[in-house]
Amino acid sequence: MINVVYSTEHWIMPIIVMGILAILLVAVIVTEGRARVQAGKPFFAKPGRFFKENYDKLKLFGTLVLFAAYIFCLDIIGFTVTSLIFVFLFNVLYTGFGKKQMIMSAVITVIAVLLISILFGVVFNITLPDGMCSITFANFGFTIY
Repeated sequence: MINVVYSTEHWIMPIIVMGILAILLVAVIVTEGRARVQAGKPFFAKPGRFFKENYDKLKLFGTLVLFAAYIFCLDIIGFTVTSLIFVFLFNVLYTGFGKKQMIMSAVITVIAVLLISILFGVVFNITLPDGMCSITFANFGFTIY
């Protein structure tokens, strides 16, 4: 039987997903390597070009930096506020800085993040990363992470 501590139960699924991804990575390497060997090539062949010509470096590296910063900030700030900030930044990165795009990004961000926060944190009672911006409503028995 697995003992689960309520305050850390939100880490169960990421661990399971990482395990499944590791197994799938090994399966891809083995099947691709066998196909190369059957074709008369070495198991580990020199790969071709990874990126397309003239790829968007700003979006690629911006996404990587924003994602790393999002993960770092989750436990410090809390799920809802961190998600509001970073979902907006991701939207702006991909849609641009025009007035219409900024308004649309803000609307999408607020609706999506609050819906997910309330749905998972309150309705399904799943713990989300909490931080200094988490708000507990003791009279109503729920927390906005």
